Amino acid sequence: MLTLATLAVLARLLTPVEFGLVAVAWIVLDLTARLGQTAIGHLLMQSGKLEARDVDGVFTLALALGAVCAAAVWLLAPAIAALSDAAALADLLSLLALAPLVASFGVVPAHLLRRELRQPALLSADLSAYFIGYSCVATTLAFNGWGAWAPIIGELVRTAIHVGVVAAIHRGRFPPRLALRGSKALAARAAGYLLTQASGFVLNSAASLAVWSTLGTAALGYYSRAERLAMLPTQAFHNTFFDVSFVATAQRQTRRRQLGWFYLQAAEGLALAALPTGLLLVITAPEVVALLLGTQWPASVPILQVLALAIPMQAWGTLNSAAMRGLGGVYRETWRQAAYAGVLVVGAWLGTRHGLVGVAVGVVVAHLLGNLALAQAATMLDLRWPALWRSLGPALWTTGCAMPPTWALLAWLRQADSPPFLTLAAAVAAWGAAAFIALRFAPRRLQPTSLQALSAVMRHRALKAGLRALTVRHAPVASPPAPPKS
Repeated sequence: MLTLATLAVLARLLTPVEFGLVAVAWIVLDLTARLGQTAIGHLLMQSGKLEARDVDGVFTLALALGAVCAAAVWLLAPAIAALSDAAALADLLSLLALAPLVASFGVVPAHLLRRELRQPALLSADLSAYFIGYSCVATTLAFNGWGAWAPIIGELVRTAIHVGVVAAIHRGRFPPRLALRGSKALAARAAGYLLTQASGFVLNSAASLAVWSTLGTAALGYYSRAERLAMLPTQAFHNTFFDVSFVATAQRQTRRRQLGWFYLQAAEGLALAALPTGLLLVITAPEVVALLLGTQWPASVPILQVLALAIPMQAWGTLNSAAMRGLGGVYRETWRQAAYAGVLVVGAWLGTRHGLVGVAVGVVVAHLLGNLALAQAATMLDLRWPALWRSLGPALWTTGCAMPPTWALLAWLRQADSPPFLTLAAAVAAWGAAAFIALRFAPRRLQPTSLQALSAVMRHRALKAGLRALTVRHAPVASPPAPPKS
């Protein structure tokens, strides 16, 4: 919700060209974050037994890669800006070069918190850093006419605050010692993660690079805002779900039957949440863009409608990546991610011939093919395709029952010139009511077992908490000690 509010404010203060420049800067920042932070930090999460020298080695590697990334961005900023029609891009990238260097100090404490599954602590760090960096600093600067500089400065402030908060929360030995010998041993293990993150960067940025190089900075501004809105539903759970699934799978690698059951339940639950969300965003895209972005972004509506179709695939991809990485199949994931990235590059470049909507279509087709390739995570757990297709049944049933009445209501409200907020609220309410009725009266074979399992777990935990409270409340009072004998 904080991201939506900040996005709505900035979309009314910055122009599409300025957002295009910021989108180029974010592409560079994403590459430095993947190579200098995420790939190295995953070594801490995947290790079964963690020693102090491993932590020192990861810290050394993170600082070294952070310094290399910062220097590379600063040196290459003029060359990157020469590819654009805006001279201000070089100055923006030169300032943004500080971000990977500052972020490298937070790699160890942040990933140790993820390893320990301390999600509330991570939430407090992310929330406080984003609120101060973007909601306060970036929006204030944008109000005062700083243009594309506002999000750049906000990102630097967010990074610095996030590093400070995670270091304070972890309360470990910070900063760790520099260990050159330990970092050499970890470098070989980090190679697979670096390759995987490089493929992930291509997946995230190939379409934006294709739009920027062929259609211009303003077109990238329209595309980046639509892509941002399409990513928000999955981004809301991606980090937490991936971290928990990755760590839990790595700690239970020998329990394949238990992991297979979890995979099917998670696949059913994700489909039940992501498929209706994606299709609801498709049919309500005009109202969503009008409310969140304002009146200067109508070109983003058809792009958002196409990209929203990829939401269920991205949710499934999160599950597959966590499972394969937790089971130790890093290189299996790496070559599939590389092939996936190659298909997306081809699809995006071919789509530029048909404008922004053509790029979005190429991206969605690549997501479909790539996530089918990543589904080998299920075969690593001795699961078969019929079981996977059955896990999609409740989501298909719910979506098929909720779509017709919601679409009819939307058509009637638009014909009556209803305000966008009222139209969107009515559509969401109608979809929720229809989905609830569909789940309540679903045939036995289409009833979601994942919701039943989740309900059973919650009841079990509530019962344990109640029994624990009763035990403490009604514990017998200890009798006073007997006086010592004389």
